[in-house]
Amino acid sequence: MFSEYGLLAPREEPYPMALAQIKTHFGHQNHARRNIFDGLRRGVDNLMAAGVQRIALGGSFISRKENPSDADIAWWYHPDIDWQQLDPVFQSEDRRAALGKYLLDQQVDGIQDVGYKLSHEFFLRSNNRMPFGHQQVGIVHIVTEVTFDYV
Repeated sequence: MFSEYGLLAPREEPYPMALAQIKTHFGHQNHARRNIFDGLRRGVDNLMAAGVQRIALGGSFISRKENPSDADIAWWYHPDIDWQQLDPVFQSEDRRAALGKYLLDQQVDGIQDVGYKLSHEFFLRSNNRMPFGHQQVGIVHIVTEVTFDYV
């Protein structure tokens, strides 16, 4: 599941995981990870309650890094989102507004008509700090039901 550098192994499609699976694999190992997972769970609950249908998770939280500082997400705009229900930090032009409340570095995709390779979700698939040839990383698509056990 992980590369030799401790990053989630890249693959064509994101790994579909429910919050329970994310907690098992990434969110319970230490105090920092438990705090980040708690923020992720609360943020995802708000996004989904507002009608967001696609949320991608990337960054060091889904790696073997011992103490990540946050979780990186990209969520997709949908015309039926309930903007009254959606927390204002997710509506802010400051992409890091959700950091203080949820420990989430977030961006929204799908507002501008750009190709997937210019999306924030695609950006989560690369780590330019890794050596050439090892910069592609896997991401997680947060789903509502457990679909596959990765252990």
